[in-house]
Amino acid sequence: MMVEAGGLTSLLMLFRTGAIANLAMNEANQEIIMQEGGISLLAMTATEANDAQTLRMVTGAIANLCGDDKLQRKLRSEGGVKALLGIVRCGHLDVLSQLARGIANFEKWIKNGKSFLIEDGALPWIVQNANNEAAPIRRHIELALCNQAQHELNAKDMISRGAL
Repeated sequence: MMVEAGGLTSLLMLFRTGAIANLAMNEANQEIIMQEGGISLLAMTATEANDAQTLRMVTGAIANLCGDDKLQRKLRSEGGVKALLGIVRCGHLDVLSQLARGIANFEKWIKNGKSFLIEDGALPWIVQNANNEAAPIRRHIELALCNQAQHELNAKDMISRGAL
């Protein structure tokens, strides 16, 4: 009955995503995950999954990968950032906390001024959640805003979009 209802597919998706999330915690594995198409799998899973557990795993894996500045362009080009930002549809606190952690990890490596996340439209969500009641979300968002504001181009965008 579970197989007929599509439960096996969901279970396999959760298993694969959980494995990638756990492996992505180790920096040595992150490049291999990227080379083996892990970002594409995570992005696909992010758009297809509806359950909070799977989305938490996807978001956690992407958040771990966002912490490596060498992988950011590839992460963005293969849809990882878009997938991360698409997960805002899930209102589950654990998922949103992982999302905020991913945003903070991604923004700590801003080197050449302009934030990719601002370019990709994340600023409204970031501003909206800057005063989130959940401390983990708020803490990560504050860190992301601090990193973004260090560059004049981002600061101008932030001011014009109400981030102050």
